[in-house]
Amino acid sequence: AMKLPILKATSFNHIIKLGGHSKPWIVSTQEGSYVTKLYKTIDLEARNKMTAEVLGNLLAKEFDFNVPKAAIIEFDDNFRMSLGMEEEEILSTLDERSKFGSLYLNESYLYSPLTNYPLEGLIAMDTLYAFDYFICNRDRTQLKPNLLIKDNEAILIDHEMALEINQETTTNFNQSKWDSRYKYHLFYERLKSSTSEEKKYFFTDFLFYLQELRWNKFEDIFVQLQDLGFEPQKETLKAYFNAVCQNPDKFVNILKKSIE
Repeated sequence: AMKLPILKATSFNHIIKLGGHSKPWIVSTQEGSYVTKLYKTIDLEARNKMTAEVLGNLLAKEFDFNVPKAAIIEFDDNFRMSLGMEEEEILSTLDERSKFGSLYLNESYLYSPLTNYPLEGLIAMDTLYAFDYFICNRDRTQLKPNLLIKDNEAILIDHEMALEINQETTTNFNQSKWDSRYKYHLFYERLKSSTSEEKKYFFTDFLFYLQELRWNKFEDIFVQLQDLGFEPQKETLKAYFNAVCQNPDKFVNILKKSIE
């Protein structure tokens, strides 16, 4: 069964100040250090962030991307009692439920387009653009690539803003409408300015992975999230993902047109 391991936080290490608005904590567990996302309850009610992090991580693997190992992190009373005043104060304003954690990768650094680090060979740009479009993640941009580089590998992180999915998402897909907000995607310009010869081969791998994808594989994950007290919006997500998975060629055609 596909479920995430549940790990207890044993000690607090530090806060990632640069970690977007959620300022993740790095905590120790029996299985190593984990970057743990902390949210206000109001943010979790407004967006499906917990499900987005979990599914973003697991779906990325289905498309052959590297992601850090994911886990559910529990802050129990022992952990809370070990915290300093400042950390305790931060926690008191945040959601009480279990957290999403991903293994802390030592000696990795955030990719930035400004560094001109060559991503060719490190990551399939067409597949990543397609993947983010598929999971409705607009949060991978030039300004915020959400990519780590470690040992000459690119690793995807931060899917909390994914799954921006509602009835309209499915309707737009059915009508072959491209969401033009994706022109800000990290690789959009690169793909659009490719030669027509290169464009011929774009999304071939993505299509293969999409055809292999079995949505029911994630049933246990929805159960797990519900057991942890989250509302993963399973029916809405399922309607959209089923529509796409039943018509993968149509999805790829929308992508191809978008970069013509």
